[in-house]
Amino acid sequence: MQRNLTILVFLLPTLVFVVLFIAFPMLYSGYLSLTKFNYATDTQPTFIGLKGYINTILHDPFFHIALLNQIRFAIPYFILSFLFSLAVAILLNELKQEVQLFQTIFYLPMIIPLSFAGIIFAWILAPDFGIFNNFLRILGIENWNIDWFGNPHTAIYAMVIAQSWKMVGFTIIVFLAGLQSIPEYLREAARVDGANFWQEIFFVVLPNLKPYLLTGGIWILINSMKVFDLPAAITGGGPGTATLTLYYYSWKLAFQRLDMGKASQVAYITAFIILLLSWLWNKMLKPNVAERR
Repeated sequence: MQRNLTILVFLLPTLVFVVLFIAFPMLYSGYLSLTKFNYATDTQPTFIGLKGYINTILHDPFFHIALLNQIRFAIPYFILSFLFSLAVAILLNELKQEVQLFQTIFYLPMIIPLSFAGIIFAWILAPDFGIFNNFLRILGIENWNIDWFGNPHTAIYAMVIAQSWKMVGFTIIVFLAGLQSIPEYLREAARVDGANFWQEIFFVVLPNLKPYLLTGGIWILINSMKVFDLPAAITGGGPGTATLTLYYYSWKLAFQRLDMGKASQVAYITAFIILLLSWLWNKMLKPNVAERR
C-alpha cells in the first residue's frame, strides 16, 4: 500500500494535467460536436446528435473548400517532405565526415516557430523585394515574378514549401537513425553478390527501414492535416478562400463565428481523417513479423 501510494503521489501531477488539459477538453468538445451551440447567444448547448456532422459534410460550402484546400496542401507536402527527408538521410548516411554538422543544419529550422517560418518565406517570396523573385529577374524569367502568397493559384503551394523547410529536420533524423541501425554486413553481402548502390537501397536498405518509414510517414501525415499557423500568420485563409484549411476553418468557426458546435465537428472530422490515413499508412508499411514454426 505504501509503495502504491508513493507511486501515486509522483504520478499525481501528470494525471491532473492529463485529466484537466487533455481528457476533459477532448470529451467535452466531443459532446459539443453533437450539439448546436453558439456561446454568444445560446445559454446552453442543444443536443442534435449526428445531424450537425451530416449538415457540415453535405451542405457546408466552406467546409468543402477547406477540405479541397487541405487535399491540395497535403498531397504535395507529403510527397515532398517524405522523399526529400529520405534522400537527404541516405546522403548523410553515406558521408564519412561532418555528418553532425549537416544534421544540425537541417534540424535548426525545427527550433523556429512555424508562424515565424511563414513570415520568413513571405519575405523571401515577396513580389517586389523578395530574394526569390529578384533571382528570377536576374535569370530573365520575369513571367514568374509574382506574389506567391497573394496569388490564389500559388498560395497553397508556397505554404507547402514553407512548412516542408520547417518540418523535414525531424524526419531526416528519424530516417538517419534507421539507416544507421541497419547492420553493415547486409549491404556488404549485397555488394559481394554484385548489387550496385541503387540495388542496395531498394532491396536491402528500404525493406529494413520500414519501421522508421512508418514513424516518419505518420509524422508527416499529421502535419499535412494540422495546418493552422501559416494561414493564420500570413494569408488569413486568403486570397479569398484559397488557403482556408480545416484546422483554420475550425478556429474561425470557434472564435470568429462563436459556433462551438460546428467548430468541434470540423475538428473531429479532421481528427478522423488523420486516424484513417495513419491506419492506411500503417497497413502499407507494417513490418513483416517472422512466424515461428
